[in-house]
Amino acid sequence: MAAIAGQVTTEKQPRIDWTAVSEANAYKVHLQSRVPGGRVVSVHDTVVKTPTFLPPQPLAEHHAKVTVRVSAVCGGETSAETVSWFLIDTSPTCRLGEMGAVSDAGTASLRWRPVAGAVSYEVRAYGLLDGRLMASQETRSPEAKLGLSDGAVVSVRPACASGLGEAVYRVLAR
Repeated sequence: MAAIAGQVTTEKQPRIDWTAVSEANAYKVHLQSRVPGGRVVSVHDTVVKTPTFLPPQPLAEHHAKVTVRVSAVCGGETSAETVSWFLIDTSPTCRLGEMGAVSDAGTASLRWRPVAGAVSYEVRAYGLLDGRLMASQETRSPEAKLGLSDGAVVSVRPACASGLGEAVYRVLAR
């Protein structure tokens, strides 16, 4: 069915194509996008004249399983549905590798390799014992300094045009 069937794509709004049926004058398309927890985040029921469909909005922010059901409309009759699926995973396009973190005299110094396509990075520090947010900043460079009066869990999360990447964490004991 769809050229993308059974594959993983990093596109949040992929074009979905299928093989044309010679006598079809339209196609009924039902598309459903679910995040890993099972919540449905997008549903589209439409009729198109060509064997292609471009969703009008993104189907996922990070991860989703998209199920596509297509049936050909030939005159007054409709064929049985053909069902396929594909996965969306945008995280590989916005992934932070290793992060170095050292604490000295109440200052945490963080460094990491730049992520291709990153627009900025969210940097945060959380209390070791209570998890409260101790410090937060956004930076465009691959390094940051945070003033910390106690041990903390620090995190860096890249923000790319394709979406937010996964945060990388380090523990800084005092």
